[in-house]
Amino acid sequence: MRIKNYLLFILTLVLFSCSQDDDIAEQPAEQTTDQTAGPQSGVVLTFDDDYVDEWYEANTLLQPYNWKATFFVTKFNQLSGAKIQELKDLKSQGHEIGAHGVNHLNAPNYISANGTAAYMNDEIFPMLDAMRENNLAPTSFAYPYGARDKATDNLLLSEFQIIRGTTYDMINPAYQNCYFDNNRLVFGLGIDNNYSHFSVSYFLSLLEYAKNNNKIVIFYAHKPVSTVKNNYETEFKTLIEICNYVKKNKMKFYKTSELYALQKSI
Repeated sequence: MRIKNYLLFILTLVLFSCSQDDDIAEQPAEQTTDQTAGPQSGVVLTFDDDYVDEWYEANTLLQPYNWKATFFVTKFNQLSGAKIQELKDLKSQGHEIGAHGVNHLNAPNYISANGTAAYMNDEIFPMLDAMRENNLAPTSFAYPYGARDKATDNLLLSEFQIIRGTTYDMINPAYQNCYFDNNRLVFGLGIDNNYSHFSVSYFLSLLEYAKNNNKIVIFYAHKPVSTVKNNYETEFKTLIEICNYVKKNKMKFYKTSELYALQKSI
């Protein structure tokens, strides 16, 4: 009887042990997730200038990827009512409408020639007023031409939560400058076809590096088109390749304003 009870006790221990191992095997993510690794890897897709109709078309095409983008608008005061409504529709669908200057001025050059007050009165304040009047108040700004310096950064960071410059060249992904680094000044890499560093495979290598290192890539484009015919155009197929990689690898689409929130939380 004692032997029978002993064998029953051993059998119970074995079954309990197997059951515990099965529970662990079903939850690998809880064991492997590093809570200190940083934000979820992802991408910030940004678009500059006033190609509102084309942005709207790109949104329709890319909706299956559950994408998000930031559209940095210039010459807002010259937009038609229909285009302003398209911007409102894009915002209502989860995208961000950012600022790109009312006259698309080169900030350092204009300030050098006319002074800080003239730059703010001619480029920034009219843009903010017009966008706020249309319930599209921006919290992020992208420099026209990527032209900036420390003085303009300090000036514009008093008006915006986060600002975006530009970076270039095809270099080792580990040394690129187009990743969010917990600062309110960020740099985007252009993905238009006319850039010398244009390469879809290179853009995907940046995403792969971000995925493997818990980083966020920042890209910028201008006019999305089906076929490139001019400078500052990005083909839909390039955007599809990027969005498909992000979705397939369970990365995240970020808006530029969300980087400010991350910067505050880290």
